[in-house]
Amino acid sequence: MIDKPSPDQLYSYYQTYLRYVPEDDLLEAFISQSTTRRNFLKTISEEKASCSYAEGKWKLKEVVGHLCDTERILSYRALRISRNDQTPLPGFEEDDYVANSNYRKRTLENIAKEYETIRESTISLFKNMSEEMFDRKGTSNRASVSVRDIIFFILAHERHHLLVIQEKYLS
Repeated sequence: MIDKPSPDQLYSYYQTYLRYVPEDDLLEAFISQSTTRRNFLKTISEEKASCSYAEGKWKLKEVVGHLCDTERILSYRALRISRNDQTPLPGFEEDDYVANSNYRKRTLENIAKEYETIRESTISLFKNMSEEMFDRKGTSNRASVSVRDIIFFILAHERHHLLVIQEKYLS
Protein backbone atom coordinates (compact mmCIF):
# COMPACT_ATOMS: atom_id res chain seq x y z
CA MET A 1 0.00 0.00 0.00
CA ILE A 2 1.17 3.50 -0.84
CA ASP A 3 -0.78 6.13 1.07
CA LYS A 4 -1.97 9.23 -0.76
CA PRO A 5 -0.19 12.44 0.31
CA SER A 6 -2.19 14.73 2.56
CA PRO A 7 -3.34 17.89 0.75
CA ASP A 8 -1.34 20.16 3.07
CA GLN A 9 1.88 18.23 2.29
CA LEU A 10 1.30 17.98 -1.46
CA TYR A 11 3.29 20.21 -3.83
CA SER A 12 1.00 23.18 -4.59
CA TYR A 13 0.79 22.63 -8.38
CA TYR A 14 -0.29 19.04 -7.80
CA GLN A 15 -3.10 20.15 -5.45
CA THR A 16 -5.19 21.17 -8.48
CA TYR A 17 -5.34 17.44 -9.34
CA LEU A 18 -6.73 16.24 -5.99
CA ARG A 19 -10.21 15.65 -7.44
CA TYR A 20 -8.83 12.95 -9.74
CA VAL A 21 -7.62 10.63 -6.98
CA PRO A 22 -10.24 9.72 -4.36
CA GLU A 23 -8.45 6.46 -3.43
CA ASP A 24 -6.19 6.23 -0.41
CA ASP A 25 -3.98 3.43 -1.80
CA LEU A 26 -2.03 4.80 -4.75
CA LEU A 27 -0.48 1.45 -5.68
CA GLU A 28 -3.85 -0.27 -5.97
CA ALA A 29 -5.15 2.69 -7.99
CA PHE A 30 -2.14 2.38 -10.33
CA ILE A 31 -2.83 -1.30 -10.94
CA SER A 32 -6.56 -0.87 -11.58
CA GLN A 33 -5.94 2.21 -13.74
CA SER A 34 -3.89 0.07 -16.14
CA THR A 35 -6.85 -2.21 -16.83
CA THR A 36 -9.26 0.70 -17.19
CA ARG A 37 -6.94 2.53 -19.60
CA ARG A 38 -6.22 -0.59 -21.66
CA ASN A 39 -9.93 -1.32 -22.10
CA PHE A 40 -10.74 2.32 -22.86
CA LEU A 41 -8.04 2.72 -25.52
CA LYS A 42 -9.20 -0.48 -27.27
CA THR A 43 -12.55 1.22 -27.94
CA ILE A 44 -10.96 4.04 -29.96
CA SER A 45 -10.63 3.62 -33.72
CA GLU A 46 -7.41 4.49 -35.49
CA GLU A 47 -9.35 7.11 -37.42
CA LYS A 48 -10.41 8.84 -34.18
CA ALA A 49 -6.91 8.44 -32.73
CA SER A 50 -5.48 10.33 -35.70
CA CYS A 51 -7.68 13.38 -35.13
CA SER A 52 -7.41 16.44 -32.93
CA TYR A 53 -10.41 18.28 -31.53
CA ALA A 54 -9.26 21.74 -32.65
CA GLU A 55 -6.64 23.44 -34.80
CA GLY A 56 -3.24 23.37 -33.11
CA LYS A 57 -4.20 20.67 -30.60
CA TRP A 58 -2.46 17.30 -30.37
CA LYS A 59 -3.92 14.29 -32.11
CA LEU A 60 -5.54 11.86 -29.67
CA LYS A 61 -2.68 9.37 -30.06
CA GLU A 62 -0.21 12.17 -29.30
CA VAL A 63 -2.03 12.72 -26.00
CA VAL A 64 -1.45 9.05 -25.18
CA GLY A 65 2.17 9.45 -26.25
CA HIS A 66 2.45 12.46 -23.96
CA LEU A 67 1.27 10.22 -21.12
CA CYS A 68 4.07 7.77 -21.99
CA ASP A 69 6.70 10.51 -21.98
CA THR A 70 5.43 12.03 -18.76
CA GLU A 71 5.29 8.76 -16.85
CA ARG A 72 8.83 7.89 -17.96
CA ILE A 73 10.18 11.27 -16.86
CA LEU A 74 8.29 11.34 -13.57
CA SER A 75 9.21 7.78 -12.64
CA TYR A 76 12.86 8.65 -13.34
CA ARG A 77 12.51 11.63 -11.01
CA ALA A 78 10.92 9.37 -8.37
CA LEU A 79 13.80 6.88 -8.73
CA ARG A 80 16.43 9.57 -8.24
CA ILE A 81 14.68 11.20 -5.30
CA SER A 82 13.96 7.82 -3.66
CA ARG A 83 17.69 7.11 -3.77
CA ASN A 84 18.28 10.40 -1.95
CA ASP A 85 19.85 12.06 -4.98
CA GLN A 86 19.71 15.77 -4.20
CA THR A 87 20.70 16.92 -7.68
CA PRO A 88 18.04 19.40 -8.90
CA LEU A 89 16.09 17.82 -11.76
CA PRO A 90 14.96 19.97 -14.69
CA GLY A 91 11.47 20.34 -16.07
CA PHE A 92 10.57 19.46 -19.65
CA GLU A 93 8.57 21.18 -22.36
CA GLU A 94 5.75 18.81 -23.24
CA ASP A 95 4.92 20.50 -26.55
CA ASP A 96 8.52 20.10 -27.73
CA TYR A 97 8.51 16.45 -26.72
CA VAL A 98 5.35 15.74 -28.70
CA ALA A 99 6.53 17.79 -31.71
CA ASN A 100 9.78 15.84 -31.81
CA SER A 101 8.24 12.41 -31.27
CA ASN A 102 7.03 9.87 -33.75
CA TYR A 103 3.61 9.42 -32.11
CA ARG A 104 1.75 10.99 -35.05
CA LYS A 105 3.00 8.24 -37.40
CA ARG A 106 2.44 5.31 -35.02
CA THR A 107 -0.77 3.42 -34.40
CA LEU A 108 -2.70 3.91 -31.19
CA GLU A 109 -2.38 0.18 -30.54
CA ASN A 110 1.42 0.43 -30.76
CA ILE A 111 1.55 3.43 -28.41
CA ALA A 112 -0.85 1.72 -25.98
CA LYS A 113 1.42 -1.36 -25.86
CA GLU A 114 4.40 0.86 -25.09
CA TYR A 115 2.40 2.54 -22.35
CA GLU A 116 1.59 -0.84 -20.78
CA THR A 117 5.30 -1.64 -20.66
CA ILE A 118 6.08 1.71 -19.06
CA ARG A 119 3.32 1.23 -16.47
CA GLU A 120 4.54 -2.27 -15.56
CA SER A 121 7.99 -0.82 -14.97
CA THR A 122 6.59 2.05 -12.90
CA ILE A 123 4.53 -0.32 -10.74
CA SER A 124 7.56 -2.53 -10.18
CA LEU A 125 9.63 0.48 -9.14
CA PHE A 126 7.04 1.67 -6.63
CA LYS A 127 6.20 -1.81 -5.29
CA ASN A 128 9.80 -2.29 -4.29
CA MET A 129 10.37 0.97 -2.45
CA SER A 130 10.44 1.13 1.33
CA GLU A 131 7.94 3.32 3.19
CA GLU A 132 10.76 5.74 4.02
CA MET A 133 11.52 6.30 0.33
CA PHE A 134 8.04 7.65 -0.44
CA ASP A 135 8.58 10.65 1.81
CA ARG A 136 12.05 11.56 0.56
CA LYS A 137 12.12 14.96 -1.08
CA GLY A 138 14.12 16.42 -3.88
CA THR A 139 14.00 19.32 -6.29
CA SER A 140 12.21 18.85 -9.57
CA ASN A 141 11.38 21.64 -11.98
CA ARG A 142 12.56 24.13 -9.30
CA ALA A 143 10.10 22.82 -6.70
CA SER A 144 10.46 20.60 -3.65
CA VAL A 145 8.54 17.35 -4.21
CA SER A 146 8.37 13.99 -2.49
CA VAL A 147 8.32 10.61 -4.17
CA ARG A 148 4.75 10.24 -2.85
CA ASP A 149 3.82 13.53 -4.60
CA ILE A 150 5.19 12.20 -7.87
CA ILE A 151 3.34 8.90 -7.60
CA PHE A 152 0.13 10.82 -6.92
CA PHE A 153 0.69 13.11 -9.91
CA ILE A 154 1.40 10.31 -12.39
CA LEU A 155 -1.95 8.78 -11.47
CA ALA A 156 -3.88 12.08 -11.50
CA HIS A 157 -2.24 13.31 -14.72
CA GLU A 158 -3.42 10.25 -16.64
CA ARG A 159 -6.96 10.59 -15.30
CA HIS A 160 -7.01 14.24 -16.30
CA HIS A 161 -5.97 13.48 -19.87
CA LEU A 162 -8.31 10.50 -20.28
CA LEU A 163 -11.16 12.77 -19.24
CA VAL A 164 -10.04 15.33 -21.83
CA ILE A 165 -10.04 12.55 -24.44
CA GLN A 166 -13.59 11.54 -23.48
CA GLU A 167 -14.94 15.09 -23.37
CA LYS A 168 -13.15 16.71 -26.30
CA TYR A 169 -12.00 14.01 -28.68
CA LEU A 170 -14.81 11.48 -28.44
CA SER A 171 -17.92 13.58 -27.73
